[in-house]
Amino acid sequence: MVSVLTEMVHGYRRPAVVLTEQGAILCMNAPAMRALDRKPGDPEPAAPADPKDWPRRATIQAEGQVYTLAIPDMAMETQSSAPEPQLPPRLAKIARLVISGCTDKQIATRTGLSFSTVRTYVRQIYRRIGVHSRVELVHATNPHSMTRGLD
Repeated sequence: MVSVLTEMVHGYRRPAVVLTEQGAILCMNAPAMRALDRKPGDPEPAAPADPKDWPRRATIQAEGQVYTLAIPDMAMETQSSAPEPQLPPRLAKIARLVISGCTDKQIATRTGLSFSTVRTYVRQIYRRIGVHSRVELVHATNPHSMTRGLD
């Protein structure tokens, strides 16, 4: 399970850290490392220096252990006043299926589209929303549902 958590965190392009129940860092990705490795004189960090203070959290229960996925608030990372992009109906439908956890193959089957068309649409969704992965898409579209349990 730890390898799955590590893979998930490393696939996320924004700072993300997995903490043990005791608060020790189990793993972190490169953006988190850069956010935490600030030197005197660096510009003001976008996220608090301690991942324990990062407001967005997910509790993960696996193999009898409790882990916490900590992510800085999106508003802290980017100060953008750009309006939320609106997706055309077809892309919005594909985005909802991605967010619900469907694979590209499952989406193709459900929608009657080819696999390559679904992959193209998913890339367009990522570009329009400003994300790089399924995990980022979920976080970008639903910032308040961060508590999940995995067994």
